[in-house]
Amino acid sequence: MSRPALRPTFTLPLPCGRDEAVRRLRDALECAEALRGRWRSKGRWAEIHVPAGERRIWSPHLSIRIDADGRRSRLFGRYTPDPEVWTGFMFVYFGVAFVSVLGGVFGYVQWASEQPPWGLWAPAVGAGVLAGLHGASWVGQRLGRHQMERLRGELEEVLKAAGLITAGDGEET
Repeated sequence: MSRPALRPTFTLPLPCGRDEAVRRLRDALECAEALRGRWRSKGRWAEIHVPAGERRIWSPHLSIRIDADGRRSRLFGRYTPDPEVWTGFMFVYFGVAFVSVLGGVFGYVQWASEQPPWGLWAPAVGAGVLAGLHGASWVGQRLGRHQMERLRGELEEVLKAAGLITAGDGEET
């Protein structure tokens, strides 16, 4: 996690097949006392959350997927905001984009009708709002950086307990 990225991701190679890796990961998660009540798993997917008392609007959760990779498997991890926050951001993004396009079309019609094209302000204002939202997501990620590092460390401890990685294997790829 050297530089900010929207929804940062990482992958880790695992030494066994997908089904075995999923079983071992789930068993290790069930035994991890520090993660009690903070993880969910379904199929080859799992999520690890920040403790409830430490959650803020910018707090991430770690979404994990295990994919087959020949006779081995690969863990794919992604840090994302909580679904409610992500949905809110997407709603605002699409709403602003919709109003910007509508304003641009209206401004073009005004211009073609030889009226003052004040509707053309909508795309410019919309671009500014979208840039502001994008900046807010970077700020949120910076504020939650220590939580991302904590989640990654907890995942690596679980993977070590499951025998899926050894010391030094937790590097990003």
